[in-house]
Amino acid sequence: MSARTEWELQVDRVLGDLAGGATAVGLYGATHPRAAEAVQRISLQLAKLLATEPELAFVLLGEELFVQGRPFTRVSRHSGSLIRRFRRREIEHATIRAGVSQEEIHGFLEDLARTDEAAVQSRPHIQVGRVELSDRELGGPDASAGGAQGRKLATVRDRVALIHDDFAQLVAGNGVAVGDLGRVARAILDGLEADPDPLRQFAPWEGEERWPAVHAHNVAVLSMGLARLAGAAASPCADLGFAALVHDVGKLFLPPEVLSRELALAGDELEFMLDHSKIGLEVLLENAQVPPLALVVTFEHHLNYNGTGTPRLSRPRRPHPAARVVTVADAFVCLFTARGGRGLLTREGTIAWITEHAGTALDPDWAGGLEQVLEHPADGRPVAQPPG
Repeated sequence: MSARTEWELQVDRVLGDLAGGATAVGLYGATHPRAAEAVQRISLQLAKLLATEPELAFVLLGEELFVQGRPFTRVSRHSGSLIRRFRRREIEHATIRAGVSQEEIHGFLEDLARTDEAAVQSRPHIQVGRVELSDRELGGPDASAGGAQGRKLATVRDRVALIHDDFAQLVAGNGVAVGDLGRVARAILDGLEADPDPLRQFAPWEGEERWPAVHAHNVAVLSMGLARLAGAAASPCADLGFAALVHDVGKLFLPPEVLSRELALAGDELEFMLDHSKIGLEVLLENAQVPPLALVVTFEHHLNYNGTGTPRLSRPRRPHPAARVVTVADAFVCLFTARGGRGLLTREGTIAWITEHAGTALDPDWAGGLEQVLEHPADGRPVAQPPG
């Protein structure tokens, strides 16, 4: 392990004291001196860390714990213990803000130490939660969508232009345009309300320079369209759309000569390309306003339904439900539209590929829903099947 910075050492101590404090509370009780000592140590370390930044964010994605956007699973010897605590208590993101009191820390340790199913509570300076949008929500009752605000997004071309501009600003170092992309997702939802066939909402090929924006738009349209046809409510659909819009932002930071050949890469170059999910996650983690669901989808959209793929896992598991929808949509957009607007396969060939990979690379329920959309008559109203 390489030499760690003082900041990393301080974070490591906080991770260790959080895990150790929860263990002390669980073994000896909340009033035991060991619990009080842990609270005191955590309070002192947090005071140092929060003296220069307003909050400390923890995000658990699979087997990786990120603190302020930096991976800590391999950096901290204490991270494994805290990851197990977080996973047991179903915490996927936690933010500790400046001004946190010892009483809040003590209550948080009590929650971490509990063995029942009671939810971990947020506090004024400690916010905790899960990454929302489950299988149930993707098949829940529908609701009306809010209209787009700000820049006019009446047409597909308007949406693609805004995505393209926002991606250019991101590459230039200006951060993620969360508000803009959220409005694009809501505008797509409005379009699907008027015409629920997602294929009629697709953006056409607009040239190599705008391909990332066109791809992002079409993956969002298909992801939201499938979810909406499955009965998802408006709010989960919009959250899913935002996640789909940013799922490939890591590719924006790869060399153009690699991107231009992405569909024909092999070996080390392919490995380099697949690393874009990690790059994208790191980029999104730099902006605290990015919804946690978008972090998960970005990180897992190349994780196969059977647990293989990227990121490589020591214990295979299925991706998050939202990532499974985006993976199916991403596969279709790459196969059927691809660079140059020609696609790799015909409509029939695309259906065959989706069918062949259902249950291994792709979620079989969402693959089946996509097949229904593709096979339905152009003037009909396809009905996708909700995931199991």
